[in-house]
Amino acid sequence: MADKEVSTVTSDALYGSRAPLVYTHCRLEVLSGPSAGKVIETEKDLVRVGSAPGSDLVLDDPEVSRSHLELRRQVGQYVLADLGSTNGTFIGDLQVKEATIRTAKEINLGGTTTIRFHPLSTQVRFEPSGSGRLDELVGDSMLMREIFFVIERVAPTDLAVLITGGTGTGKELVMRAVHKLSRRKDRPVVTLAAGALPPALLESALFGHEKGAVDGADDAYAGAFERANGGTLFLDELSELPLELQPRLLRAIERGEIQRQKGQAPIQVDVRVVAATSRDIGELVDQGKFRADLFYRLAEIRVDLPNLVDRKDDLPVLVADFFRRYEAQIAATGSKARKLAPAALAQLSRYDFPGNVRELMNVLRRGVAMAKGEEVLVGDLPAEITGAKGKPGSTPPGSHQVLLLDATLPFKDAKAQILDAFERQYLIDLLNRHKLHISKAAREAGIDRRHLYRLLDKYGIEMKERELEEG
Repeated sequence: MADKEVSTVTSDALYGSRAPLVYTHCRLEVLSGPSAGKVIETEKDLVRVGSAPGSDLVLDDPEVSRSHLELRRQVGQYVLADLGSTNGTFIGDLQVKEATIRTAKEINLGGTTTIRFHPLSTQVRFEPSGSGRLDELVGDSMLMREIFFVIERVAPTDLAVLITGGTGTGKELVMRAVHKLSRRKDRPVVTLAAGALPPALLESALFGHEKGAVDGADDAYAGAFERANGGTLFLDELSELPLELQPRLLRAIERGEIQRQKGQAPIQVDVRVVAATSRDIGELVDQGKFRADLFYRLAEIRVDLPNLVDRKDDLPVLVADFFRRYEAQIAATGSKARKLAPAALAQLSRYDFPGNVRELMNVLRRGVAMAKGEEVLVGDLPAEITGAKGKPGSTPPGSHQVLLLDATLPFKDAKAQILDAFERQYLIDLLNRHKLHISKAAREAGIDRRHLYRLLDKYGIEMKERELEEG
């Protein structure tokens, strides 16, 4: 039978108009030798074959070298490389040191062992999931159910996933769902935000360091890759990754190997990388600010999360899920609110939610805190929802929002939630005290007027008086 590339698909016809996701992986089958019958299938970038126990395909054959050969996955193909083996690597009668393989081949490892290499190309088509919920993600819209379907299909693999979407769309929730549905679900999840640390510290945070490698390093430190070994590494704010660190990250992902700062020996790691960004990485690639090879490596599977404004038909289920999920916490605050009044839901549907689902959750927390009965009414919603757009003066003097802290969020998100609520209330109170006079408010706050304007824009606080003052 002629060699051919093996292809697996999910269905015979495309669902909708979106092209399917396609990824390359491979299967190795031992045809002869002491390990005949052994089979592995993997999505790893680097597949090691040899008699050493740490190999991906371990061959119990004295004629096979400990590190005999490796297969490196590239775009749509594999590169076979002999690693200086004692008895050589052969395809047919040809001994090879390095060769590109695009179709199924039989490979002899210099003796009695022959393996068959099958390159696989799998298509994941966009079809709707049968459920409107996936782990902590909720949505009955076709957009979200298609995303759920893709997550369900790719989570069990080891493919890298790039999650894109605006602030508050739920990128970290997607990562958690991918991890929980994967073979690594009982292994660690390590999160690292690339924008949270300066480049010098970020290198150590990723790869670790030996004692004395950096200022203040009194002890050796295991970086994120080591701590995530066997599990999932979540690289948040990917767009903020410094250009000078990107080659090291690419090598770590492709070879499954890192080296601590000032370390003498490489360390083998088995990590599935999930990355997230709210920026257009393709645009950064065009600008020379992000490596194209790293981008394509991290975007093997891409999950693009829609803004809430593009899936407003999910509002009822999101609201219902909020009251279900936080029922005990709401009761603990003394609030009687258990649902949203129909008029309040209609009011929410007319708002565009620039902060997406995260903003919706904050709005509902505020509504619960303000409600006097079992329903959150239109009057309990923030001014920007009801039409006043957060105009200073809409909050009565001495009135402050009671925060319903979501303790189920990661520390970073919970902290951001509290800080956002604090900043917005502070600005409104500050401007009320100074009768909307920007210069006086800025002087009291100790910030530049332009920075104050940026904060007002950030929180949607309208200042009709701004034009008068600036004029």
